[in-house]
Amino acid sequence: MAFGGFIADAMILKGITLLFLLSLSLCSSYGLEDEEDHLELERQLKLINKTPLKTIHTEYGDVIDCIDIHKQLAFDHPLLKNHKIQMRPSFPLKGLTNEDSSIANQIRVGLKSKGCQTGTVPIRRTRKEDLIRSKTFASIHPNTREVPGSHFATLMTLKQTNASLSVLHGAKAYINVYNPRLAADQTSSAQIWVENGPFDQINSIQAGWIVSPLLYGDYRTRLFTAWTADGYHKTGCWNILCPGFVQISKEVSLGEAFTNTSVYNGDQYETMAHIYQDQVSGNWWFVYTDRNIHVGYWPKSIFTDLAKGASQVSWGGRTSGRPEAPSAQMGSGYFPDGNLHHSCFFRQILYVNSSYVLQGPDKFGTKVYVDKPDCYNLDYVGDQKNIMGHTLLFGGPGGNCGN
Repeated sequence: MAFGGFIADAMILKGITLLFLLSLSLCSSYGLEDEEDHLELERQLKLINKTPLKTIHTEYGDVIDCIDIHKQLAFDHPLLKNHKIQMRPSFPLKGLTNEDSSIANQIRVGLKSKGCQTGTVPIRRTRKEDLIRSKTFASIHPNTREVPGSHFATLMTLKQTNASLSVLHGAKAYINVYNPRLAADQTSSAQIWVENGPFDQINSIQAGWIVSPLLYGDYRTRLFTAWTADGYHKTGCWNILCPGFVQISKEVSLGEAFTNTSVYNGDQYETMAHIYQDQVSGNWWFVYTDRNIHVGYWPKSIFTDLAKGASQVSWGGRTSGRPEAPSAQMGSGYFPDGNLHHSCFFRQILYVNSSYVLQGPDKFGTKVYVDKPDCYNLDYVGDQKNIMGHTLLFGGPGGNCGN
């Protein structure tokens, strides 16, 4: 079956100009013309970019380094100096299956025969401009009062007195992949959040797709992950820009671009994202695509509250940009109207309960959070009793949303 959306490819020339001007501004803001700051930046790049055993140049201009799995950046973390790599989950989750869908085209990933060899992991090389841009990013918590210019449309499942919800151990969904239109200083994502702890010290893991010229330097839709263990004060980062995430897959590179995205009233593409806590080690696994590729994990030891499980999980969209400027498109760029031909969707929404079993959220145990309904919306339609399972539709055109 084919569904629709649109592929945003306008504004690229204008965006490149804006990015150039933004880079000049950032260099000035961070004082990079100073030799001391330049040397510090070079020092950080040497720490992040480990010596590769093989290098791959992708069609999207990315440089992928194949790094010895035992020498990846994760082990620069002070809590992971003697960490033993967990190569596979302790136990398979109940209800975790390989499933192909007729709802939309599955996005196939992997570096295939030209990829990294066994014993290495593919890491997207960080450039100086990537590091400069990453320093401008605001935090990613679903609370717009704390982050002016950020807007959210999410479905949240909260920890309750119900035994199955007393502690949560993960979340999963098939995510419809779009390419919303953005300005050079905007970001738009569709993602899963797994969180625990007080707001100012929140432990958070996130994964999904994102369009972010600030993060990647282009307008492509890309895979992303993010994490923090202290409310973004001193810990955490996007993808593998800091020590923490331990990669084991030789197929998937965090930050890789999607080859195809959905088109309004045309072909639809989706991928699966799953974050769950290992029942024995307590590490948090990231699983990607319908092939259930275990890309890697965030070790339990780098967290405080998430080490004990999650208090809430969320699914939905986020945009960010300058508070005084019009906001970016979210999802397909259209409001949900009940028609899968029109809106970006999450399907087979599941969370991992206290017994480490996947189950769908109870409509009465969830909360829809939309901070700017004039610009975005979310419609949770519940369990469809078919291949869609628990489904939500979300998105919107953005515009003059205010702070």
